[in-house]
Amino acid sequence: MTLTTNQKRTDVMTALLTAEQVHVRCEEARQLEDAGRYEEAAERLGDFWVGVGRRPPLEGLDELSAAEVLLRSGTLTAWLGSARQIKGAQEAAKDLIGESATRFEAMGEAAKAAGARTSLAVCYWREGAIDEARVMLGEARSLAKGRDARQEARALLNLAIVESSATRYNEAVQVLSEAGPLVDKFDEGDVLRGMFHNELANALMFLGRRETRADYLDRALVEFTAAGFHYELAGNKQWSAMVENNLGFLFFLLHRHEEAREHLRRARSLFTELGQEGNVAQTDETHARLLLAEGRMREAETFARAAVERLEGGDELSLLAEALTSQGRALARLGRISDARATLSRAFDAADRAGDPEGAGQAALATIEELHEQLTAVELLALYENADDLLQHSQETEIVARLRECARKVLFVSFDMLGDSRLVPADADGEEGGLPDEFIHAEPATAELLRRAELIAGAGGPVLLSGETGTGKDMVARLIHARSGRAGRFVKLGCAGLSAEVFEARLLGDDELAGAASEADGGTLFLEEVGEVGPAGQAKLLRLLEFGEAQSSSVSLPRRVDVRVVASTSDDLARLVEEGDFRKDLYYRLQNFTLEIPPLRERPADAVALARHFAEQSPARRSKGVTFAAGAADAFGRARLKGNARELRSLIERAVLTADDGALVTPEMVELLLLRGAGHAGFKGLWDNFSLKDEVRRVERCFIELALKESNGSVSRASRLLGFKHHESLASLLKTRHRDLLHARTPAKARRRSIIPKELR
Repeated sequence: MTLTTNQKRTDVMTALLTAEQVHVRCEEARQLEDAGRYEEAAERLGDFWVGVGRRPPLEGLDELSAAEVLLRSGTLTAWLGSARQIKGAQEAAKDLIGESATRFEAMGEAAKAAGARTSLAVCYWREGAIDEARVMLGEARSLAKGRDARQEARALLNLAIVESSATRYNEAVQVLSEAGPLVDKFDEGDVLRGMFHNELANALMFLGRRETRADYLDRALVEFTAAGFHYELAGNKQWSAMVENNLGFLFFLLHRHEEAREHLRRARSLFTELGQEGNVAQTDETHARLLLAEGRMREAETFARAAVERLEGGDELSLLAEALTSQGRALARLGRISDARATLSRAFDAADRAGDPEGAGQAALATIEELHEQLTAVELLALYENADDLLQHSQETEIVARLRECARKVLFVSFDMLGDSRLVPADADGEEGGLPDEFIHAEPATAELLRRAELIAGAGGPVLLSGETGTGKDMVARLIHARSGRAGRFVKLGCAGLSAEVFEARLLGDDELAGAASEADGGTLFLEEVGEVGPAGQAKLLRLLEFGEAQSSSVSLPRRVDVRVVASTSDDLARLVEEGDFRKDLYYRLQNFTLEIPPLRERPADAVALARHFAEQSPARRSKGVTFAAGAADAFGRARLKGNARELRSLIERAVLTADDGALVTPEMVELLLLRGAGHAGFKGLWDNFSLKDEVRRVERCFIELALKESNGSVSRASRLLGFKHHESLASLLKTRHRDLLHARTPAKARRRSIIPKELR
């Protein structure tokens, strides 16, 4: 063997030794992370760790070593950023971890890529991006399944955390049942076993509260105890402290306040020792709730304020919104009304920016509950509409009960302030009122449509109104009733989401209660979203139209009613008929007269007129002294909105609600607000947390999604629509920056290598 050959072999062995050393360092750092010892983990990385959010030196490393160093630097950035509440840390962590995932995937390291995807999802979850986190964890599980039980378990356990954060506790329990067999394979004292019991306890605790199940709360106590046992064996102080905090909250729910206080004290002591500001803040916020329940307002405000101060500098806006809500409640009960109002407004704004509808709705509800005697009727109504909209998907019985109680408060204050005059609430399509003369428009085509509606009104017979959500179908239905000359009532029945039994009961009634058809006798029955009615309900509806008979299954004889039916749909009823989901005879019966209301994007002058109207009539604008500069409302009217007038009104109202008192809204502010999209719904701090890279990616994602839909999932055709010369460019974007859109593509078909049949080759 020559000297040159010997030298080459030595170089290779040195390189292999260096790669092994890097791997060992990264693995030891990971183990220290699992133990919650983040500072030690950073030290173990040595020269590769250059600080939170900073890219590590990768020169001279092989591809696998570079990916491992990037992953560890990213996860440490995320953990330390959360612990110290460092602004922008989660975004920096996402960049580092995302690059590591891409490198692992390129090398075919599926299990390692799964671990990176799971860590990336946690960063999104911390920022409140629940949907993105859920998608990434699904991808991580798929990558790990059958390859690495630990990574699959990690993905499932973090998915359970995400589902619980979205108050989907039953889904969280289902995910944990899938994770259980995997976790059972690990040794006692493994951090993942502790994580399993902790998350199961959390889900059971909140399910027990929702469903008033004492047995669930008892089992949650057992599961928290098991979690603490495994964390203690693993030597993980951070997660042990988490269990103490959770036990404090559980004992708070059980009204065992002294035990709750003791567990919270232990949790805070451990978090303080570990230097984890964010977790100390969560413990303080829980303690503030406990003190509020005990009526100790000054102490509650002190704890909540401390939590706010710790969270203000970080990225975890949902946690900040919770702390601000608790502080706002305490301030209101201390009589500091102005401070309370400002703090609760900040809570709403923080949750809104986090994309957390539950948190924003809770802040709006808290404002009504604490300040209803100090707010005007129009302010209360605006707050209630926001809360009702934001919490419409909540499954919490407590939330539903609070919404009902707030509705009573709003009505009481409103009638007390307005005397005999009646409030005109927003209807289902977002237009103000039930008053047919208030269909705001400026397009000649819309004026012609309304003229046709008046002609149809006097003709009698069923009417079918079609159009997208929020276009004003409800208003047109009311106009038809008002101009029909019918003396009876206008009665509205929403058909969406009703079972066959519930629809029949609400339409036709029973032995004790009259249904909507009977209530509308002599008037107009408006059926909203008639395409959602099932087969049994369609048969009952057809009999009502043909014979004027309202007969439910629970009564022996039919009731004769004289009603005019106006139905609306945002579905394509003709397509539903073709697919066999809607009766052809009912479809033709409803089609006696038809009106299609175009979306706002096809009525630009109407959109601008509506924007001016909503801006002028906004209750929040009047109460806060907000003014619109010339052209500002028109800028709103140029927005392309899926929800049409409903979304336009909601956008304007929320934006004004979160603006500073006395603010001047300029066209430039509106344009920036619209460009930033749903992630920033208020005028306050328009440039806060701005990232041009993220905004460009958001727009890029929208165009890619549209192109894939237009091309029925064909990456090649979508690439041509987007102006790429080669489809590999789009494929690369999907695999790196927009993995959540991978499901929208059509799987590629295997290409034949030759046009010559195999048997002839």
